[in-house]
Amino acid sequence: MYPAHSPALIASTVKVRDVKISPDGKHILYQVQAFYKPVDRFVAELWVAQTNVAYSARQVTDGQYYDKLGVFHPTKPGVVVFLSDRWNPGKGANIYTLDIRDENPEPVLLTKEVIKKGVLQFQISPDGKYIAYASSIEASESNDVRIVGSHINSMGLFLFRFDTRETSSITTISSDRHIESFTWSPDSTQLLYRLRKGRSAESGEEEVLLERISIDSASPPVQVGLYARSPSGPNIWLRSGHVVSLQSYEKESILDSRTLYVHREEGVWARKSWVRKLYGETDDAVRIVDMYDDDSGTGMIAVEVCSDTDTRIDGVVFRNGDEDDVLETIPLFQTQNEAVWFGAWDARRVHREDGGVMYVCSAVLSSGIRHESPNVWSVTVPVRGDAKVNGNAGVMYKAGAKICLSRHLQWLVDAPHIPTEVFHWKAQDGTDLSGLIRYPPGYNNSTRDKLPTVMFLHGGPYRYDALTMRRDYMPYFCNWREMLASAGYVVVSPNYRGSQGRGHEFAQSANLGIGTLDWSDCESMVDAVIARGIADPSRLGIAGWSHGGSMAAWGITESKNRFAAAIIGAGVSNWESMVMEASSPELEAAIGGVRPWVARKDSPVHKVKGVTTAVLILHGEKDERVPLAQGLGLYRGLKKNDSNVEMVIYPREPHGFVERRHAEDVMNRVLEHFSKWL
Repeated sequence: MYPAHSPALIASTVKVRDVKISPDGKHILYQVQAFYKPVDRFVAELWVAQTNVAYSARQVTDGQYYDKLGVFHPTKPGVVVFLSDRWNPGKGANIYTLDIRDENPEPVLLTKEVIKKGVLQFQISPDGKYIAYASSIEASESNDVRIVGSHINSMGLFLFRFDTRETSSITTISSDRHIESFTWSPDSTQLLYRLRKGRSAESGEEEVLLERISIDSASPPVQVGLYARSPSGPNIWLRSGHVVSLQSYEKESILDSRTLYVHREEGVWARKSWVRKLYGETDDAVRIVDMYDDDSGTGMIAVEVCSDTDTRIDGVVFRNGDEDDVLETIPLFQTQNEAVWFGAWDARRVHREDGGVMYVCSAVLSSGIRHESPNVWSVTVPVRGDAKVNGNAGVMYKAGAKICLSRHLQWLVDAPHIPTEVFHWKAQDGTDLSGLIRYPPGYNNSTRDKLPTVMFLHGGPYRYDALTMRRDYMPYFCNWREMLASAGYVVVSPNYRGSQGRGHEFAQSANLGIGTLDWSDCESMVDAVIARGIADPSRLGIAGWSHGGSMAAWGITESKNRFAAAIIGAGVSNWESMVMEASSPELEAAIGGVRPWVARKDSPVHKVKGVTTAVLILHGEKDERVPLAQGLGLYRGLKKNDSNVEMVIYPREPHGFVERRHAEDVMNRVLEHFSKWL
């Protein structure tokens, strides 16, 4: 009997994301996309809602094409600019516009001619006169051989003018580096962009240049900064003259908490050492957005901050010339038994019609505790007292009530409630740890029944489980927490050391290498739930995907017989070969704690002897993040040692699956495997 959270429902569901607030704060734009290809290509639609009207969301594109990255035009009320493949479905996207004020908005191609190579990303200038966009460029020759270590720029930067609809190429940017990201200067006269050696993930682990260029002249670019590796997300160039980015707390560290780095404009240009760090010591700054403050000399960003299992969004105000630069920090939003889905939020400072100021925040929220499916919510924070943001005493900020604007994923609400709680315990060395426990529907602890229990391990390792249907939960082929709980299992999810939300020291411990602290943290949660009388120690399972799968592989070969059943999804089994063949070798060397040309280290494939756990290995054929050989190596090692092991390979699939029938098959096999062995 299949649970209410069935594989068929999960495989056919949608994700809600790309939230954007209009300049006047009155409307919210967002995207709804099928998680998996229903046929041979992805489709997605745009929706819009009124900020202060509950359940006002309405669809504004027809869902027949892949419409994405929608934003409001900064100076044209009601106009939305977005990318769509409607010219050639399933191929490159072009830039379109529509007016949400129309009853049935009709998308219109923005450029005079179709951009045949497609547009990869774009950004409208603050004054609304230009669009800077990136597009693939023609290769100099048709030879498709790859020279390892060669540096070829496969992306060009182009400029579109709204008044003439003319497009021009910015030709003075170096052709031997790849344009990673770009942003406008506050006065719309310059572009600030990052260059790395190539397009591959490995190039993001190497030196990255920061340059600026004027859009009105043929003058050469000016190098203004240098990063040890790619920052997380784009830079933001503020009206206060500051340039901000998210980097590791210790810039040279690969595995570390994320910190907001703030440079004064003149300090960046002159390559001075002045820098200020905000967040990252005991919490983690995970995403930033420009709040478009237009007061003279003032800049403002919103920062998503993770603190243990909670999330908040802060507004940080900067003013050029002030002694400490950071004028004030304003609380915009705080989760309460809920969580924000992966980057699906936006915030703006808005001038009210009465001359006052307010802050508008919108996010995709869900809650396992309140049994609320992922939907778009809004909250308004009025400024009371002085209408200007100046940090003077007497200015008060008090958020209004949250308003739910949409009704997506209703089947999750209709399904039985999965009781969820935060669980705290101590590691073997006394460190305070936290995680989540999900119980089957109708679970009654008073009966003291010990249930079959699955430890589901998050990936990353720089991820975490929070108070939601998982922090990043919308039903997904490799997130089995709710599905397993719905099927009658207790599901425990530890935030082991190396996870997000606890700051620098906690995150950086992952640099010690897998198995040093993280695995003992995971085992200690199992010990704690057994001691509390929740878990049946004779019916324990373990599962995970990506780094979660790697941790599960480590766990079964370390413990040998503690777990009756295990599922290893796209996990690493040999850290030496992983460093040599994976797409991000520096990251894998840090996680694995090994550089094979320097030293050797035991991996799960070296410790398969004596494993009695029934193991199911699942892997995509075209996985570049964790190559297929990692799964095959573990399968062969266990098979040679007469262990109970099965492996399933999914053709064409990368690390994150894209075909609906494969996604459904994965989840069916997960349920069947645990049903058989637990």
